[in-house]
Formats: sequence, C-alpha cells, structure tokens
Amino acid sequence: AATALGALGPRAAVAAPRLRGLLAHEELWLRVDAAVALWEVTGRSQETTEALLADWERSRHVRVRVAECVARMGPVPEGSAAAHVLRSELASVRRHNAMDGGYGSHDIHEDEKLLELCRRALRGTGKGTTA
Repeated sequence: AATALGALGPRAAVAAPRLRGLLAHEELWLRVDAAVALWEVTGRSQETTEALLADWERSRHVRVRVAECVARMGPVPEGSAAAHVLRSELASVRRHNAMDGGYGSHDIHEDEKLLELCRRALRGTGKGTTA
C-alpha cells in the first residue's frame, strides 16, 4: 500500500501523516517502503533520508532499495550523513551482499547496481520524484 501511495506522488499528500507513522514500524521493509513513499508524496528528503539510512545500517538487504530512493532525491549534500554512508559503501572491500561460504548468481549484478546507485546519488544524477 505504501508503494502504491508513493506512485501517486503529491496527489497522495493527505496520506503523509500515516506514512510518517510507519517509519517506526517494527517490519523493516514496511519502514523502507513507507520512507520512500513519504518522500514521493511530500518531496521532503530530510526525514525520509534519516529513516532510510537507519535501515541501511540495520540490514544489508535493503541497501539497493534505499540507494534507489536516495539517488532519485538528487544531489547528496557533501559532508552529509548520506554522503558518508554512500562513500563508505563505495570504499568497502567487502561487498554488502557477501556471505561467508556462499554466493548467489545475482550477487554480482545486485552489487554493481548498488555501486552505480551510490555513484549516481553522489553525482546528483537521479531522476527526481515519480510525480
């Protein structure tokens, strides 16, 4: 539902308080989807970026989704928490999806996608809002 609201963009701004309330939900993916949708309906990146970066640290599995949103937000301010997180990811020798003793065939593609999204966010070449 959060994703559908986000797809509506500013037309769903009336749902912003409900989406904001979901930023504290215990379910990780719901929080991420709510944060992305909140940005899509309000265009305000500060509160959503904070929530997205917190979940980035909690789980490597959400990093591509978070990076997609951050890249779409536009230029990441130099010296910001987001810039620090993205630059740390780019500099990391151990990749975000590395598992001890195993890998999946999609791991390389997902990792390359994450790195490109981090670069795009730092360059500010995202696509902007979906609205």
